Amino acid sequence: MANDVQSLIRQLRSFGQETDNFLKAEIAATGFEIEADAKSRASSIQSAPPEVKQMISNQILNNGYTARISQNALPMGAYIEFGTGVYVTVAPEWKDMAWQFYVNGKGRLRAHPYMYPAFIKGRDDFMRTLQRKIDILASRFNNG
Repeated sequence: MANDVQSLIRQLRSFGQETDNFLKAEIAATGFEIEADAKSRASSIQSAPPEVKQMISNQILNNGYTARISQNALPMGAYIEFGTGVYVTVAPEWKDMAWQFYVNGKGRLRAHPYMYPAFIKGRDDFMRTLQRKIDILASRFNNG
């Protein structure tokens, strides 16, 4: 999926400077949407301490080309996201991240994903928005 995003970004950049501001605005908007969605999902987890929601943050980096959404209530945020012991549930693309929080495999906390579903939704929305913009620009350049 990362290659798909990079491919769409390369296509957008091929249309010239106009797309730069659009791209940065979409990255920032998507970061804020993922942050808000993750906070909302975390709020609905009854067993989660309040700092799990409160410590989700969004940071715009790389001159506007990167949004980093993070959970700083660690390790509890990771235990709630991924579960512990026999209840661990981790998406393949996040396995390396999850291993950082492995202790002994004896925990009993069920997974309550809140960051990953927010990320997937945000990523998919971002991809659709980029594709629509490419289609609009391609149409304009082909007809103009």
